[in-house]
Amino acid sequence: MNIRRLLLNCIFIFLAVSTLTAQKGFDLSLAMGFNASQIAGDQLAGFDKLGVNAGLKIAYRLQEKMDINLEMLFSQKGSIAKRRFVPTGGNRLNTTLTYIDFPVYVTYNDWYQNTGDYFKVGIHGGLSYSYLLGRRLNNERIESDDLKNFDLMALLGVHYSFNEKWTLMVRYSNSFIRIYQNPNDPTVRGWVNYHWTARADYRF
Repeated sequence: MNIRRLLLNCIFIFLAVSTLTAQKGFDLSLAMGFNASQIAGDQLAGFDKLGVNAGLKIAYRLQEKMDINLEMLFSQKGSIAKRRFVPTGGNRLNTTLTYIDFPVYVTYNDWYQNTGDYFKVGIHGGLSYSYLLGRRLNNERIESDDLKNFDLMALLGVHYSFNEKWTLMVRYSNSFIRIYQNPNDPTVRGWVNYHWTARADYRF
């Protein structure tokens, strides 16, 4: 399936599901923020790679203080060498991986506000499936043809709501599969995505 068709299908399905927000218990939110990421195993340390994290979120109230959430996100990840470690005129290693993410997670909420019908704080955890949309590699340590076109991640995050419309969320995500393994040396540790996300959610 080509990427354009995949995106159109994903958008259609998500918008169809979002019609459920007209029913009691469902909420639709717009997510806007950024990732600070790195890749374990590529010998570049630090969460220095910044990228976009944006999309839509649907939440459904399971219990008084518990929601289940589904998101569809445009998400940029990867890694980049620190400038101070790059010699003058040298090659600054840079890996940019663009995914469409589908996180599914459960949120436990607290500190209910009668005015606006929302909770001030919450913690969430779950899983995310990611499909690779594109790659831009300036790194001789990897052959792009050997890079997996999907990823599976565990996630854990917290949020604080300023009012019934605006929420600030911080999340940590860590892959539990290797997105790349050197085919010539399988004994060397493969590459693993992990990143922090900071974003604002606007509830419709």
